[in-house]
Amino acid sequence: MSHTLRFSCPDTRARLFLPGLFVIVVGMTGCASMTQEADEYYRQMAYNWKEAQEKAKVDELSLKSEAEVLAATGDFRRHKRVQRELDHVKAWDAKCEKQAARFEKAAVWTEAHFHLTRPPIPDGPPSTRGPEDASVLQASGAKSP
Repeated sequence: MSHTLRFSCPDTRARLFLPGLFVIVVGMTGCASMTQEADEYYRQMAYNWKEAQEKAKVDELSLKSEAEVLAATGDFRRHKRVQRELDHVKAWDAKCEKQAARFEKAAVWTEAHFHLTRPPIPDGPPSTRGPEDASVLQASGAKSP
C-alpha cells in the first residue's frame, strides 16, 4: 500500500520549484515598483500641500491689508466679511501645513523602511522656459545660446 502513496514521477518537486520561484521573483518585483510609486505619490502630495500653504499665506497677507483699509475707511460690514474670509484662510493654512507634514513623514518613512532613493521632485515651481529644441533652432537657422 505504501507504493501507491509515492509520487509517480521522481522529479515532480523540481518541476514545481521553478514555477514557484518565478512567481515569488515576479511578485517581489511588482512590490518594489509599487513601493517606489507610493513614495513618489507621498512626495508629490507633500509638494502640492506646501504650494497650497504658500498660496494661503499670500491670500492671508492680502486679506489682512484689505481688512486694515476697510477698518480705516469705516466700512464695517465689508470688514466683517473680510475678517471671516481671513479666518477661513488661516484655518486652511493650518490644514495645509499639517497635511504637508503628514505626507513628508510618510515619504521619509517609506524611503527609510524600503531603502529607496529620494525622487527628483523640484523644491520650486517649474520654470516657464523649457529646454531648447535643437531641431527647431536648426530649421530656423538660429544658433543656440
